[in-house]
Amino acid sequence: MNTLRLRHLFSRVLRTSSLAIPLVLAGCGSSADLEGYSRITCDNGVPVLSDLKISPPPDYVELRSIYSTSDPTNAQTRTTSGQPCATATDVPACQSALANATTTESFVDTCQGFCPTVMTYTFLVTARGDEVKTHPTPEALKSLLGTVDTEQEAVLLAHASGHAMSCSTLEQGAVKKNANGTFNVVTYEGFSCGKDSQLEQVVLEVSAAGELREVERHVLEKGSDSCNIGRRPAGLQDASP
Repeated sequence: MNTLRLRHLFSRVLRTSSLAIPLVLAGCGSSADLEGYSRITCDNGVPVLSDLKISPPPDYVELRSIYSTSDPTNAQTRTTSGQPCATATDVPACQSALANATTTESFVDTCQGFCPTVMTYTFLVTARGDEVKTHPTPEALKSLLGTVDTEQEAVLLAHASGHAMSCSTLEQGAVKKNANGTFNVVTYEGFSCGKDSQLEQVVLEVSAAGELREVERHVLEKGSDSCNIGRRPAGLQDASP
């Protein structure tokens, strides 16, 4: 093979290699195409409870956390919608039942290993007329919602199933309705603090039946040793209990 031919081949190899390098690195610092997505609407760091199409509609919905099932009054109200006991025939009894609503089950925690040492139980409470009910699991929430037909219902199901999401950063917390009636919810996993850590973007598809399926995953940021270990890593502060 002559010298000119060898030079030509080496030139092609170098050009091909230079193009391949960005493709290999594309998984780090990449993101899903977020055109058409909107930020998740939150209250007190968790998804709001408005725009839930529950049938029959309750008077009141509350996302609640308690720190001991033996003392349900030791509860933290995360967010609410509606008026407690608005149509109850016995308002004092309804209010008492609401104050004492408790459960030994819980939504899946979303704090990814950064939860307090004290166990918390996060669940949904509804009041309609004189009836007060708890909905403490993703399955119970699916049963309450029925068909998932709003963005906020899809977001709430993802939250209840243990998927962390940001209330302020689109790349870590977003939602959109798809043309086929499903919803995409952008969540995240991990954190960028520590040599082997990484912050990942996870895109879920939520069906009308409330089933969740992962459809995309991207590495948003690789961890480093330069972070402040005493602080909670970025990305773990928004829609987590």
